Amino acid sequence: MTTTTDLADVTGTDSAAGRDRLLATLDAMADDLQAEGPACDDAGKLTERTVELLRDSGLGWMYVSKDLGGLALSPSDSAQVLERFAYIDGSISWTGGIFAGVGYLTAFFDKAVEKTLLADGVPNFSATAYPSGRAVRVEGGYRLTASYSYCSGLPNADYVLCNSFVFDGDQPVPGPPVIFLVPASATTLRGNWDTIGLRGTGSVDFTVTDYFVPDHHAVPMSPRLAAGMLAMVHLGRQTWASGTTRRLLDEIAAFASRDPKPGATRLADNPVFRTEYADFELAYRSARALGAEVFAEVDASVASGEPLSRRQTSLLAGASVHMHDICRDVALWAFNKGGGTALRAGTLQRVIRDAISGCQHAVISRSQLADIGHELIGAPPELQWLGTALVAMPPGL
Repeated sequence: MTTTTDLADVTGTDSAAGRDRLLATLDAMADDLQAEGPACDDAGKLTERTVELLRDSGLGWMYVSKDLGGLALSPSDSAQVLERFAYIDGSISWTGGIFAGVGYLTAFFDKAVEKTLLADGVPNFSATAYPSGRAVRVEGGYRLTASYSYCSGLPNADYVLCNSFVFDGDQPVPGPPVIFLVPASATTLRGNWDTIGLRGTGSVDFTVTDYFVPDHHAVPMSPRLAAGMLAMVHLGRQTWASGTTRRLLDEIAAFASRDPKPGATRLADNPVFRTEYADFELAYRSARALGAEVFAEVDASVASGEPLSRRQTSLLAGASVHMHDICRDVALWAFNKGGGTALRAGTLQRVIRDAISGCQHAVISRSQLADIGHELIGAPPELQWLGTALVAMPPGL
């Protein structure tokens, strides 16, 4: 199995070399990760063995800069890695994909802070999506009290990034929210992750109560930083849905081709099934091609140091929504075609459950299509993406 030590020969080289080594790593540990999947579901978080495998894989170095010993993969190369990861296991890749983004997240902070965070290896980061609670300015930092929901991976994380507005008394201070770096040990988990699928992600609600965050662990959420985070989320979700859809199609094809019971015929011999399968296969490949096209455009912007354009963000969001629509449709179709096999515990049922659950994520809601369409047609230039909506930016942002 490839380990972090084995990655030394590709550190500092081109992105494709790091991509290929991580892909080889995932292939080598695929059986071990899949074997841990049901246990992760039962635990409501990643098992210790799973966390150990992910640490050994070197995935956490994917976005870490080369000067800090990372692989600094391009968006397109990292997309291929995340897609392969999702094919292996839905829950583990959902959480592991977030942890793999640590190099992007630590880069929010000063270089000295980033070096300290990475000094003993790559920590596991979780992150919140929307500002919540209140942070009060005090000498040397802030005191944060807040509640958050759906924080994937927090039960296995070392740190969590919490977004909050800053208050002066009862009044919010003008300006953007601030990202606070909080040790996971300082959070109180609600333990309320009882779901149809993605059970192993541990996407719990949690609270932070009067926790002191020093200045060097607090970063204002600038528009460029917010846009970059949103792009990372869209890339992660699109590749997760792509890998999951590929797994669904392969699983239902294997089911349809197996030897039937005496007196029955194979599902694969049914022309209606074959027609429906072809429709989904072609839709999947088309959606995947769209994603690859958009990622290549993002590569060019990242390489030039330019922020993503509004059009690029729109297409990232659109590609992700589109792939999730296909993923959801394939999951429901596979459940119907899978009969009792899809109903009972097993790989097919688990992939279906994870797919349906992942397609509930707020960031891939079809409600965005109205704004995506508005941008594609020609929305006024003052409108920009703020989260999942195209809006006039509030003053101070």
